[in-house]
Amino acid sequence: MSTQSTYAYKARDASGEIVTGSMVASNEAEVSARLRAEGRYVLAVDDKPMRADPQLDADQIRRNEAAKRVTREDVIAFCQQLSVMLETGVPLAESLDAFCRQATKKEFRQVLEILRDDIYGGDTFSAAMAKWPRVFPRMMISLMRASEASGTLAMMLGRIGDYLGKERRTVKQIKGALSYPLFMMAIGVALSIFLMVFILPRFASIYEQRSAALPAPTRILLGISDFITTQYAYYGPVVLFLVIGGWILIRHPMGRRACDWLRLNLPVLRVMYGQLYITRAARTMSTLIVAGVNLLDIIDICRGVTNNACYDELWDNMEQGVRGGKQISDAVNEFHYIPPNVASMIASGERSGQLGAVMERLAEFSEQELDSAVKQVTSFIEPIMIICMGVVVGGVAMALLLPIFKMGNVMAGG
Repeated sequence: MSTQSTYAYKARDASGEIVTGSMVASNEAEVSARLRAEGRYVLAVDDKPMRADPQLDADQIRRNEAAKRVTREDVIAFCQQLSVMLETGVPLAESLDAFCRQATKKEFRQVLEILRDDIYGGDTFSAAMAKWPRVFPRMMISLMRASEASGTLAMMLGRIGDYLGKERRTVKQIKGALSYPLFMMAIGVALSIFLMVFILPRFASIYEQRSAALPAPTRILLGISDFITTQYAYYGPVVLFLVIGGWILIRHPMGRRACDWLRLNLPVLRVMYGQLYITRAARTMSTLIVAGVNLLDIIDICRGVTNNACYDELWDNMEQGVRGGKQISDAVNEFHYIPPNVASMIASGERSGQLGAVMERLAEFSEQELDSAVKQVTSFIEPIMIICMGVVVGGVAMALLLPIFKMGNVMAGG
């Protein structure tokens, strides 16, 4: 029986944020496999395992379970209300204590109670929050660290609340634009399968009793229906293999890069996703620059915010350039997914020393462009989906009814 040890790991979650933690496993390969199964991209696993402490592991499990149930809406409300309490002069520990008593969600209350206890124990606010990477975004922790040094904690919490609120609105916009066509597609496929599996066989028996000469479209549909209902032993494993293979491929770095490339190059989606990434990057950079966060930390945080393999090239070049004494606009000018007007605005902001203000204005401009792009994509996709559904469902219905029309014409002629 293999010995269980605790391994430290570093990975990116589904939102692109870097998370760290520990896991009890037999070896590093098991840690990596379990992280990938959770939809995470493994960055590093510590090859010097620690002996597992059952009590510590149980506490960590309870923390992880509580963190999973905390939503971004909970964090936004927390930032906004805590900001108001601090602005009115209530001390941080007392504010957290009051927030714990009024929190209605059990899991979030548990997080806040531990956060409060850590602060009472001498931790800084940012250090206490850093223990909850699943709850508090890395950008928020960096801003808290910067605001603690400058004494602007209340103001910064308000800015974080506004930032997270805008991010939530942006995500809802993208999901809303894509969920409708996906829903319509699913309805169309389900309806077509229902017609061919349950309705067509009944019509087939009627036509067989009448010994009717069937039109070509009807014969084709009956053949498809017969294949679906009787040959599932052949196509079932193939479908299952394709689904599992596609699921694995999407989570592989090569498959993820292919999907990210499609988002930035497909004619219908490229404008929407292009504005999405520019909006997120500009909004994040403006908030962090104004707070005085180190530029290299800003670049690393923006890498997680965009969460696109193609944009990783931009952040890699930008990081290398900054370390070599170059400006960030040099990397932006070489990245062909960013429009020239945006690159010119960033370069102008660097020359004038107003990069934070320029990024904030750019974020507002890009957000307006994103609104227009989402409306354009929605208005373009909706009629296409309606037409496709009409063609598929109407074609199936017509193929069913053609023999009836033919027999009716024969009887009328007779």
